Amino acid sequence: MDYDMLVIGSGPSGRRAAVQSAKLGKAVLVVDRGRRLGGVSVHTGTIPSKTLRETVLNLSGWRERGFYGRGYRVKQDILVGDLIERLHKTLDHEVEVLQHQFMRNTVKSARAAVKFLGPNRASLTTDTGDYSEVGFAHALIAVGTRPHRPRDVPFDKTRVFDSDEMLELERLPRTLTVTGAGVIGVEYATIFSALDVPVTLVEPRNTILDFVDREIVDDFIHQMRDRGMTIRLGSAIKEIASKPDYAEVTLADGRTIRSE
Repeated sequence: MDYDMLVIGSGPSGRRAAVQSAKLGKAVLVVDRGRRLGGVSVHTGTIPSKTLRETVLNLSGWRERGFYGRGYRVKQDILVGDLIERLHKTLDHEVEVLQHQFMRNTVKSARAAVKFLGPNRASLTTDTGDYSEVGFAHALIAVGTRPHRPRDVPFDKTRVFDSDEMLELERLPRTLTVTGAGVIGVEYATIFSALDVPVTLVEPRNTILDFVDREIVDDFIHQMRDRGMTIRLGSAIKEIASKPDYAEVTLADGRTIRSE
């Protein structure tokens, strides 16, 4: 079958391009090889981390601690299951909204891997091996992003995780080291700190969040340290190792940081 627009990826860019094309009367096919529609934003990026953050702030009683004291919690024993349950409810709702939006605008969708065969033709291959071809007048590649995974870092989903894999934790760690104090690193560091997990945040540069006003960042760093976080700025990382009972980060100056 031929389409006016082939959209590869169903994240924010893909879904908006698909719906807008359909509103202009175009025949649109959205193809995503993920398990469900939604792309990175729904399943591994923005919405999961924000849902996790809000769930933690709610269950930990963080916003009320200024009044009730630092020991206050809405739920005393917070488990990973509590976080995942709320996360799945939110993701299910987002996927349903997207599916309804596609249906309302007559946007077709398929779960498959795409390969271009020519300027106006592509093949679709599903996980089960089913093969088909489609023609198109225009195509948009909106496949999203994935975490940077240096080859010398032993990602094993047991002791060492990337930012996507943090959503698959089986239990809360007793201690945590976050390497990299960008937006995502700081976000996860503060989330687990709110759960009273001792967190060490390591950043090779001497500053963090350079796009934010310095006075705000300085106060933010003070607040993170005040809540018990250890922040090591200007600390280059030499090696990350996964041990049987802990993960170990070796800094360029020879110091080591161990965490679960």
